[in-house]
Amino acid sequence: MLKLNQKEISWGEGEKRILKKPEVAKECERLEPEFQALRQLILIRKKNKITQQELAENINMQQSHIARLETGEITPTLKILKRYASGLNQVITFNIIPQKENYKNCKYI
Repeated sequence: MLKLNQKEISWGEGEKRILKKPEVAKECERLEPEFQALRQLILIRKKNKITQQELAENINMQQSHIARLETGEITPTLKILKRYASGLNQVITFNIIPQKENYKNCKYI
């Protein structure tokens, strides 16, 4: 639960409210490809039962950095995403699609 003006609301409700702000929605749209890739990598890590600590050791990164990345505290860059993917024996590829198709469901992690 989130607190907004001392009233608890659900994460989904908080997300809806904050995305109504044009500047937030625009930033979300700008970062959506990075967050899409990160969501997929997190799912792969969990599916393969790899802990954050194991991944961190595999890519020579601190576990706390991976935790902050996965919670959205750190914005994922392509360089970090490629490093994360390599630790899962994955590679990142790109698809080129019309913008309107990509950003119709902007979501956070």
